[in-house]
Amino acid sequence: MDWRRTEITNIKELDFDLSFSLAKYVSKQYLINENIANKIIIKVLDIWENVDPSTKELWVDIIESAGFYPYLRKKIQSTNQLDTTSEIRTSFHASNNLESVTFHKEQKILADLIAKEQNLVVSAPTSFGKSLLIQEIIALNKYKNILIIQPTLALINETRISLKKFSEYYNIIVNTSQEIGNKNIFILTAERVLEFEGLPKINYCILDEFYKLSSLRDDERSDVLNIAIRKIMKFSPIFYFIGPNIDHIPEGFEEKYNAKFFKTEYSLVNTELIKVEIDYQTSGVRSRDKEKEEKLFELLYENRHEQSIVYVSSPKRAYDLAKRYFDYLKTEKLLNNAQSLPICEWIEENLSTDWSFNNLLKHRIGVHSGIIPKHLVHSMIDYFNEGKLEVLFCTTTIIEGVNTSAKNVFIFDNKKGATTIDFFDFSNIKGRAGRMLKHYTGRVYIFNNIPPRETLNLDIPFYDQKIINDEILINLDRDEVQKTHRERYDVLNDYDKEFLEVIKKNAVSVEGQKKIVQKLKEELRVNPRLVIWDNFPNYNQLRFIIQLAWEHLLKPTETTRPMTKNKLPVTITKHIYNDIGTLIFEEKKYLASTKPNWEEQRVIDTAIENVFREKRHWISYKAPKWLSVVDSLQKVLCRKMGLSKSGDYSYFASYLENEGVEDRFSLLVDMGVPLSVIKKISKLIPQNLVDRELIHFIKNLSYNNIPSLLEYEIEKLKQL
Repeated sequence: MDWRRTEITNIKELDFDLSFSLAKYVSKQYLINENIANKIIIKVLDIWENVDPSTKELWVDIIESAGFYPYLRKKIQSTNQLDTTSEIRTSFHASNNLESVTFHKEQKILADLIAKEQNLVVSAPTSFGKSLLIQEIIALNKYKNILIIQPTLALINETRISLKKFSEYYNIIVNTSQEIGNKNIFILTAERVLEFEGLPKINYCILDEFYKLSSLRDDERSDVLNIAIRKIMKFSPIFYFIGPNIDHIPEGFEEKYNAKFFKTEYSLVNTELIKVEIDYQTSGVRSRDKEKEEKLFELLYENRHEQSIVYVSSPKRAYDLAKRYFDYLKTEKLLNNAQSLPICEWIEENLSTDWSFNNLLKHRIGVHSGIIPKHLVHSMIDYFNEGKLEVLFCTTTIIEGVNTSAKNVFIFDNKKGATTIDFFDFSNIKGRAGRMLKHYTGRVYIFNNIPPRETLNLDIPFYDQKIINDEILINLDRDEVQKTHRERYDVLNDYDKEFLEVIKKNAVSVEGQKKIVQKLKEELRVNPRLVIWDNFPNYNQLRFIIQLAWEHLLKPTETTRPMTKNKLPVTITKHIYNDIGTLIFEEKKYLASTKPNWEEQRVIDTAIENVFREKRHWISYKAPKWLSVVDSLQKVLCRKMGLSKSGDYSYFASYLENEGVEDRFSLLVDMGVPLSVIKKISKLIPQNLVDRELIHFIKNLSYNNIPSLLEYEIEKLKQL
């Protein structure tokens, strides 16, 4: 058999001759191309039941040589097919700290380096198992303060839940208001690292998705992440930076930080790329788009017994495409019986009985995007991982550290928002196909051309300073600044020292903040009431501060549509004085009057989507951040101008960020508890309880004695 000319992926069984021949071929391939050899071994494991039994001992030796010890333990050791020496070597790869965990060959290398306290920057595929090594670090139980930096608040809660088993030894902190214990695991965004007053010396720093440090990835939070990491590096912690598909890190970084860059393509999962060919019968753009959709829907239905993820360019597109897939199934009479999920009851009680999203879930179709509430985002992943959803339509949110994967990934769009995805994005998306110990082979269906392969040389602005924004530069010490930036650095620092300290900490536009100081100074002389207020502002006060921030703090690359400078203060006011149900009702009324040609279902769905987008991005994130920035500047300014008092926007900023709940309950919001639950149980909780005592009290409530709690809400409380 000439295996070089054989499509290995098509093999369904191996008789004695074929099995022996392939084993011989693989053994030779290890000397030539280890990746090809590994792919063949994974395929053999995939069809293990159809491999000639008399050759399995030979394959066990080859599997062991590849270092696939998790598969040896799961698939072969359990059937007593390992000899004594193989048992010993498999046991050697077992974690000394995590129960029932066996590392593969390269995980074991990293685990040993971690035990030796080696600083690591690891670039490895999604299916490598990088996150398992985070648990290994914690399980060592030797570090007093461990910091895990995640890119989003939604990921903080997912990480917290995965690390709950360590709560006996560590105090897990996800919120800046929590009390610090003797031993702590801080799970924070970069923004919260900077906001955390009294953050102790960090002994171990874990940075997930470390490529987000780059100034070239067009991430509006890269400045904040650079400032946060540079701040933490001053503690000289041991560190473990992880991410996928990075080819090189800046020259000299390893030497300066005594680090090892570990790049590998090692994977225990095969990826089969399938270019979707469509025999178009039409020529118009819209007609062809419809044909393309129909092809996707046919493939999804064909693969309905194997879970699928569909990548599209935007949240709206994900939702619209999911609805059209449902319509396709309904039209073709392919719908299964509806399932009943606890979340459906919650949606009907709290949002709408008519939202299409609910109907999608009942028919095993999910949508994962950054605009739906955090607890719903987490539930989408839970239900998908539990097999209660067959397909998940998603945006780039799915590639940012989310702990899920699928047998099939459909890359339907080649855009990320309005930008064409590059090879790095493409690689990250396709990395969601297949999962170690679950899917031996993941299939990736590609509807567009694969982006050209590029070498990704990661820049780290705070370190290499090749491209460095003012916001990072001003946070460096002068002796860290390269000569080419010294003059700019000195100009930035030629400013009042008190203001400079605040400007640095805020980590947003330096020039914008300086202009805000000037505008505030002018207003304080003629109309101080617009600046000096606390608790809740009146509308004029709110409009002045928000529009001031809009004019000077937005980045040039930020997308704001459909929000505008004039609309935002109105939107904030609307969200302050109305609950979610009223907001949706009012938005429905507005859309019905302005879009008379829209069908009722479109009005309902768009209304809910609009309210969610406003709440997630503008009300809970952008507005509180801006208020805090302007607040910090006006306090210094009022003091310097000799005024008897200053404003205090902290209460209002917290109110917006935490959806109107009391400060002490903000921790529950971060832990994925819906606002509806907090409202139902808040009166049962003694006023003096905060932090761990608060959580302990809630966990020990008798939920069955609170009849208003829905099953979904009880599920969320049990995740605390």
